[in-house]
Amino acid sequence: MKPRRLETFRERLELVFEDRAEDVLRYLLEERPPTYVRVNTLKADVESVVESLERAGVRLEETPLPYAFRVLEAPGPMGSSLEHAAGLIYVQDLASMIPPELLSPEPPGPVIDACAAPGSKTTQLAQLMEGRGVILAVDVDPKRVRSLAHNVERMGAINVIVAREDATRLRVGAPYILLDPPCTGEGTFHRDSHARETWTPAKVLRFARKQERLLRAVVELLPPGGRLVYSTCTFSPEENELVIHRALGDDDRFRIVDERPRWLRRHTVPGLTEWEGEELRPDLRNAFRVDPSSLRSDGFFIAVIERVS
Repeated sequence: MKPRRLETFRERLELVFEDRAEDVLRYLLEERPPTYVRVNTLKADVESVVESLERAGVRLEETPLPYAFRVLEAPGPMGSSLEHAAGLIYVQDLASMIPPELLSPEPPGPVIDACAAPGSKTTQLAQLMEGRGVILAVDVDPKRVRSLAHNVERMGAINVIVAREDATRLRVGAPYILLDPPCTGEGTFHRDSHARETWTPAKVLRFARKQERLLRAVVELLPPGGRLVYSTCTFSPEENELVIHRALGDDDRFRIVDERPRWLRRHTVPGLTEWEGEELRPDLRNAFRVDPSSLRSDGFFIAVIERVS
């Protein structure tokens, strides 16, 4: 990252993470990202898959999620393993597993995954629903839809319907909606050099416009009592709090709730209720950012939005 851009990014991190900012920046720019795998309980139980991986020379560390493990040592890339090819595991960052956990769908659903490709969260949702009910997984990019369909098949997610569609054109509602839109990927700078080297404040604003359009559309698909999880792997308030504030305004049909599990709380900072002099919805304090240097993961922003019954 060029020096001027780096300084701008540093200043923005300080406004979001305060005294954690230097640790976050150091982690994103200097440290090697860890690898996590999610065991696919649609195909096998956790114990048998762990035993298979350990026999193959993989050393694992438990995480707070019973089906997720950090890879400490492996004879090769986990994406090249037989367990991966057989759909017994999905290589997925630990922070990426939090949005489906907080959506917490119950069968029969239905569930809408509005920007679903390549399918990590979609197949996790299928796993959380034990292969029951219905998940509509949509994405607008034809190449990414092919990747999504491949992963759904590989993981044996028989309760997933894949469709190439712009989520803003959906006309069907669901009590559970996941919106994880494309973003600038600031929380993945430690693993994505392209995102890091092409980052600019102008790029942040371009993504924010698309994200707001998506959220405005899909939040209206939520029935009373329904839940929507909005998540990005980026830190910029323009792509997070401001998107939600502008999409929802002061609409009291919706509320943002704090659903962080106890184990996660020390790895997070609360959402902002003010940015550059603009007062935002007060319940945005219930949204949060994952501190990647603390969780040893990617960085994420997550908000749980409920439509009042």
